[in-house]
Amino acid sequence: MIPESLLLVVSFFLCACLFKSLFERRKKPKTHLKLPPSPPALPIIGHLHLLKPLIHHAFQELSLRYGPLIYLRIGSEKFIVANTPSLAKEFLKTNELTYSSRKMNMAINMVTYHNATFAFAPYDTYWKFMKKLSTTELLGNRILQQFLPIRTRLVHEFVQTLFQKSKAKESVNLTESLIRLSNNVISQMMLSITSSGTDSQAEQARALVREVTQIFGEFNVSDFIGFCRNLDLQGFRKRALDIHKRYDSLLEKIICDREELRRESKVESFEDGEEKVKDFLDILLDIVEQKDLEVELTRNHVKSLILHGRGKINMDERPGLTAPRANDLICIPVARLDPTPFLQL
Repeated sequence: MIPESLLLVVSFFLCACLFKSLFERRKKPKTHLKLPPSPPALPIIGHLHLLKPLIHHAFQELSLRYGPLIYLRIGSEKFIVANTPSLAKEFLKTNELTYSSRKMNMAINMVTYHNATFAFAPYDTYWKFMKKLSTTELLGNRILQQFLPIRTRLVHEFVQTLFQKSKAKESVNLTESLIRLSNNVISQMMLSITSSGTDSQAEQARALVREVTQIFGEFNVSDFIGFCRNLDLQGFRKRALDIHKRYDSLLEKIICDREELRRESKVESFEDGEEKVKDFLDILLDIVEQKDLEVELTRNHVKSLILHGRGKINMDERPGLTAPRANDLICIPVARLDPTPFLQL
């Protein structure tokens, strides 16, 4: 037998919810914009059940039935899917400014210092300032020319490794080797460190990068179901906070070590008159010290700009930062010429 007091409380709660929904519906202005065709949706999850592991296959099947422009609702989030090149051009080029902002999920928002990230920043003053800064100060011709000796040295080491493998008739995983080369070039240009090193800091950075890439691409119920937003059903918030703390500690140590090195190098450069090549972190710290910037940059902005995600090589098609790669290219290199004379030029 249910107590009358409990029935009264439940009835009052339901009536309050009903009146609230009716009141909000009346207050909400009516719009006459017609949405694209949409398949039948289920309560709460919307069209989530229609999506498959190969999500582009699911979109193609839906477009054959409902047309090239489809409206989908994933939980509480609404999406418009364009399935033809002409419609994609309308979104990405013709109306680029309208659709250029990216929605950040909970993991990205927590790990990348909230509004300090550039990759997911909305199209505003900060985004335009960082784009101009990247094209002029970070990726300009003068800076790239300064890093040319570093890139040349790493490529020479890569070719020498292939040559030694060819003499020993050993197989080489070119996919992993080329990715390692690319990561080493980027990490040298960013922080003057080698990402494939054997020291504890390099290993810690690699482990954190793998965790960041993984959590960025995983499905989090709280990002899509409205009433679950404040609930950590899958432990994502706890994991993201733990990754953020460890990443922040690593980046803080790198920046503190660099600031100490900069103070020492200022004295040395003053004595010998020789100016050393600056990496991206040095350039960012120089910019932060400037007082007449259009946008105020903080320490968190520096950390967010040097935070990069790179996942492991796999064949899975799932949400993530990069497109899935094909099978690893494993072969035994054969040297037609001895590369040593050319590498010494």
